Amino acid sequence: MATVSISEAARLAGISRPTIYKLINSGQLNVTPVVKGGKTVKAIDTSELIRFFGTIESFSVATDFTVNPEQDVTRFNSHDLQDLQHKIELLQKENEGLKEAVASRDDHISSLRQAMMLLEHKQEPQQLSPPPVRWWQFWK
Repeated sequence: MATVSISEAARLAGISRPTIYKLINSGQLNVTPVVKGGKTVKAIDTSELIRFFGTIESFSVATDFTVNPEQDVTRFNSHDLQDLQHKIELLQKENEGLKEAVASRDDHISSLRQAMMLLEHKQEPQQLSPPPVRWWQFWK
């Protein structure tokens, strides 16, 4: 049979993990070493769980989501369909509003970026003309 982790064994048996560890340490429940990812971990064989607990809960994910082909898909009445269409319209309007908000935010960000560029713009220093020659400097 298949082996399961201690957490999965606790879930299948409907008890806590510390209880499983107590049963293992007392020798009432046998563990099987299993190599996973290069490490040896403790696992419990499902037959060992059945031996000790009698029956175990088996929940299959596939059974929760299977579709019965004989199921009547036309069970929705017109009121349900109108309600769903109304919800779709509301969601589409909300989506359009959110898109407009994002566009407005992007425009605001670009205007702030442009303002920052203008503030950071540094003018190059102007070339200073030589100081004017004073009349007394001619006779030096």
